[in-house]
Amino acid sequence: MHHRETGVLPPVDDIIIGLDIGTTKVCAVIGEVQNGRTINVLGIGTASSGDGVKKGAIVDIERTTQAIINAVEEAEKSADVVIDNIYVGIAGAHICSMNSQGIVAIKGNNQEITSEDIDRAVENAKTAVSIPPHQDIIHILPREFVVDEQKDINNPLGMVGGRLEAQVHIVTGAVTAMQNIMKCCEMAKLKVEDVVLQQYASSMAVLSEDEKKLGVVLVDIGGGTTDLIIFQNGHVVHSHSIDIGGRLVTNDLAVGLKTSTQTAEELKISHGVAFSELADSQLTIEVPVAGGERTKPFQQTFLVEIIEPRMEEIFYEVKKQIEKHVSLDVIPAGVVLTGGTSLMSGCPELAEEILDLPVRRGAPIDVVGLHEQVRKPQYSTALGLIRYGAQNYRAPTRESGALNGIIERIQSWLRKFFTD
Repeated sequence: MHHRETGVLPPVDDIIIGLDIGTTKVCAVIGEVQNGRTINVLGIGTASSGDGVKKGAIVDIERTTQAIINAVEEAEKSADVVIDNIYVGIAGAHICSMNSQGIVAIKGNNQEITSEDIDRAVENAKTAVSIPPHQDIIHILPREFVVDEQKDINNPLGMVGGRLEAQVHIVTGAVTAMQNIMKCCEMAKLKVEDVVLQQYASSMAVLSEDEKKLGVVLVDIGGGTTDLIIFQNGHVVHSHSIDIGGRLVTNDLAVGLKTSTQTAEELKISHGVAFSELADSQLTIEVPVAGGERTKPFQQTFLVEIIEPRMEEIFYEVKKQIEKHVSLDVIPAGVVLTGGTSLMSGCPELAEEILDLPVRRGAPIDVVGLHEQVRKPQYSTALGLIRYGAQNYRAPTRESGALNGIIERIQSWLRKFFTD
């Protein structure tokens, strides 16, 4: 295995690397956040996952490690820096999410709410739910706080009250999935600062604060999974991973057209349409037959007959999730599609017909630097990881236990599992 060279250039502290380990590709983006919001992109690197990742989960450590090394090295070369600390995304069908609440009485004479009170309320919310076995917490995202009977409080710090209630959204993932991510990054000589839910990262790159306040659904359609996250009043109310993505569309085309997976992928990108009304019945495409020199003509309408049912399956599952957790009429900002597969012609139109909501494609916003290259839906997760990293950065105390609880727990598991 080719190893990453470290220490050739001085490491830079306030520059962050976002690493999106996807089913189709591994993508590394190096950037810095300016004025609290704008991402200045300094370097980009991508590498094929090469069957190392299936449906969002790592299935081949060596291949995935090599893809990570290749992507990070390419990004470091274009940025002319060496970064060891990364923020990495996680997705897949193993992800679970639930809402919980925790209540505490406010002590002290003046009954002023302190940060300790907030921590206690959040901790109570955490212990109020049973985390599935073999799962561990990835995020505890505050939804809202209630002080006495006063609702819709974003930050209760310093307020006076007798009773504090924290309503939170808890995201958990399979311990082994996290361990495999950590193992690959460690083998690539990278230090994981935090593991972040991919659709949460994407939402930080693509959605405006106004959309989140109004009520919006982000649907990130990747190669192996489709990940959705629902916001209301500026907070996450539901998140979910569906293990269907663009890779299945490619497989369907390969079977239906009796051609290679690579040809099917190229055809999907060049002539794929997700919505039958947009297909050109006059257009004929010559498709190479698998293993032979011959080509066979197919009409674009035939391609749509293969693609549309699979994309419908994705959007009907999205609809089911929305209706189960919120009602369709409280999503005024509609649905935002991102991720590589959302680029397919007809995707927004099909989604709009099924979901009966306004739908648009979303690409990363507030990006400068190499923005022309990365202002595309397939880079949403990696750019969102940079924004997440900037908001949760703990540079000065990094050596002294700055890695939050989840990372420390994972590292202790790693030592236990992998030092034998």
